[in-house]
Amino acid sequence: MSRITVIGGTGYAGSAIVAEAASRGHQVTGLSRSLPDAPIPGVPLYVVGGYSSLRPAPGAARFVTDLSHIPAELHDEIRAGAALIIEDLPATPPTLDWVFVSPALRFGARMPGERLGRYRLGDDVAVQPEDGGAISAADYALGFVDLIEKGDHHRAQVNLGH
Repeated sequence: MSRITVIGGTGYAGSAIVAEAASRGHQVTGLSRSLPDAPIPGVPLYVVGGYSSLRPAPGAARFVTDLSHIPAELHDEIRAGAALIIEDLPATPPTLDWVFVSPALRFGARMPGERLGRYRLGDDVAVQPEDGGAISAADYALGFVDLIEKGDHHRAQVNLGH
C-alpha cells in the first residue's frame, strides 16, 4: 500500500481522509497548518480545496468572482483558498505534481451528511452547478483516497459531489 501524508490531517475533511486511507491499509501521516517547504520528487501534493474556486460551466468565471450571497466575514478566507488554485499552484515548478480537490457547496462540519459510498467526479466545473450540490466528509474522503490510489490526475483541479 501507499504512504500518504495529509496536510490538514486534523481538520474536518483531513481527518476523514486520514481515517479512510488508514482503513484501506495505507501508511498515513497527518500534518496541519503548513505546506511543505519544497516539493518532494515523486510525491504528489493533494489539496483539500473549496467550492468557490469552481466554475458553473466551461470557460465561465469562477464562483469566487461573485460572493454577494456569502457573509462578508468569510470573503477573505474564500478568496485566499481560491487564489491557491487560480494563481499559486499553477505557478509552481513543473516538478511539483499537485491535485486540488474541491468539494460540493454543501460540505463541512455544519452540514455533515451521511456516507452514501459513492460520489461524482468533475474537473474545474462543478458537478452540480445549479444548486452547488452536497457531499459528506465520508464520501469526500472516499473520492479523495480513490484519486490518490488511481493517480490519474496531475497538476489539475477536480471536484467531488453527489
